[in-house]
Amino acid sequence: MKRRPFVFGTLLLLSASQLGAQERKLPIPPPGELGKAEALIRELYGDEFKRATSDPIAKVRLAQTLLQEGKDTTDLIAARYQLFTYARKLASESGDGPTALLAIEELAHSFQVPAKDVFSLKIDALGIASKASSTPDAYQTVVDSALVLLEDALALDDFPAGLQLLDTAAAAGKRLRNVPLVSSIRKRQEEVAALQKEYARWRPFAEKLAANPADPTANLEMGKYHALIKGNWERGLPLLVKGNGPLADLATADEDAQASDVRGAKACLKAGDSWHLYAKSLPDNMRPQALLRSYQWYLKALAIPEEAVRPADIERRLQATNDLLPAELRVGEIVAEHKKCEGHFAPVYGGAFSPDGKKAVSASADGSLRVWDTKTGKELRRLDGHSGRVWCAAFAPDGRRIASGGFDGSVRIWDLATGRETRRFNHDDYVRSVVFSQDGRFVLSGGDDKLVRLWNLATGKEERTFKGHGHFVWCVALSPDGKRALSASLDKTVRLWNVETGDELKRMTGHKDTVLSVAFSPEGRRALSGSTDKTLRLWNLETGESIATLEAHRGYVHSVAFSPDGRRALSAGQDHTVRLWDVVAGEQLRVLEGHRDQVWFVTFSRDGRMALSSGQDNVVRIWGGAR
Repeated sequence: MKRRPFVFGTLLLLSASQLGAQERKLPIPPPGELGKAEALIRELYGDEFKRATSDPIAKVRLAQTLLQEGKDTTDLIAARYQLFTYARKLASESGDGPTALLAIEELAHSFQVPAKDVFSLKIDALGIASKASSTPDAYQTVVDSALVLLEDALALDDFPAGLQLLDTAAAAGKRLRNVPLVSSIRKRQEEVAALQKEYARWRPFAEKLAANPADPTANLEMGKYHALIKGNWERGLPLLVKGNGPLADLATADEDAQASDVRGAKACLKAGDSWHLYAKSLPDNMRPQALLRSYQWYLKALAIPEEAVRPADIERRLQATNDLLPAELRVGEIVAEHKKCEGHFAPVYGGAFSPDGKKAVSASADGSLRVWDTKTGKELRRLDGHSGRVWCAAFAPDGRRIASGGFDGSVRIWDLATGRETRRFNHDDYVRSVVFSQDGRFVLSGGDDKLVRLWNLATGKEERTFKGHGHFVWCVALSPDGKRALSASLDKTVRLWNVETGDELKRMTGHKDTVLSVAFSPEGRRALSGSTDKTLRLWNLETGESIATLEAHRGYVHSVAFSPDGRRALSAGQDHTVRLWDVVAGEQLRVLEGHRDQVWFVTFSRDGRMALSSGQDNVVRIWGGAR
């Protein structure tokens, strides 16, 4: 159906200042303006609304049309609001849960809708969709969406909402007549009911805290709940600080260490050792999160060069702490395939995890980028715009933007919420690699024009060009502090650059053939590279010398990645395998098989508990630890 643009009338218009401030949400328009917008939508789409009353397919199509119309309508606030509202209503009534949820997301992204109302809208939409669904795919989508929302409900300690979502999932599962699925949902219902019962112990403290935010006992207990039970330190640590006793003192020291401008490796080690020691006195259900807090401090220590602290001592602490964690929480211990993400119809060359690990993006020869839910393996969004193969993708540190590079010679920046392209930069040839800076202000890219380029996202201009490679640049990386860059090239070299000046600092030679991938270690003192000579090499960036050569692949090594602690590495190869390595010992630990053709890319999630790989078989695979 041809799109019909809205006409300007008495509807509330978006001001120029609001158009320029996309991050600022808009107030919900007054009832009078909403009524006028509703009348206009009904007038323009009258025939479609009539067909939708008796034809479910027409209703789905109309919901999707109105959703897109809402995304495209930036000048009429009331119309935008009502278009998303209608899209949600029609989609849920026709059993199209994904479209209904997308409409709610767009509504929440644009307008000042309270978070609790957004959550209620999603639960209600799924409940309606589950009753209206009529195909196996639709029922499965309801199940998947309900289980994703369940995690949000549990994060909010909203157990009634969680059980309601599981009831919705169970009803859809029954219609699928899927015995294992229904059985797993019922098991999850039992688990959530147990969590609800467990929360009864904490509820009095939550109520006391709500009545008196300064109450030290309530702060201490709720701090334990959020930090040591749920692992939400951002919420739990400030509460612990307001508590009393040894745990409050420890939390205060932790908070002070974070705020210090002169924090060194010794201070980080002290904070890590303190949590490690305190973990021994905690009950079994709280000990893992205290150990993980200790682990995070050791990682910070590893990233700070300090003569008095030997990296080997920190690595021993990391190993000892990791060994004490339950198998499913261990960093870098990738064991098995958890999810398979299917939808691309051509090879998948690159990808990335979102910072929180809940999403992943993939770049494919089919010309698209796709965003996936890592828990369900389902596609959340498709980004189209590149003319030709898309070779690489990266998530911004804020999780709201994606950078991509392709064979059309462009680097593109995408807004994840709207799916729109917001910036475009141009190389003179294919773009092979993109990466965001840690502050999210710059993107580094490399390509077949033999150049590494730094782009300024605020100005939309090229900040710097790094010249020197004699052949295609296949991969780029930025150091944790953003001061240095690495590049891997078909000229058989790895090069280290000064980001501020563009000067070459080191040229690392040793690979016998082209270098396809390179990565910084988390502390920034080492690099790992992969080559068509079938090897991985570990480099000392202070000296530029090769420390070790890792051999096992029976073909090209297309991609390499470090775990967050630098003790493990992953590699992806032409031999159809992903391999896990002990970098310290220089040994292969595990071969991960599943791809039916060469594997182009591999990476760790930020917490090191998941891995993503993509390949010639058109599939993205999510790997993880023991379940």
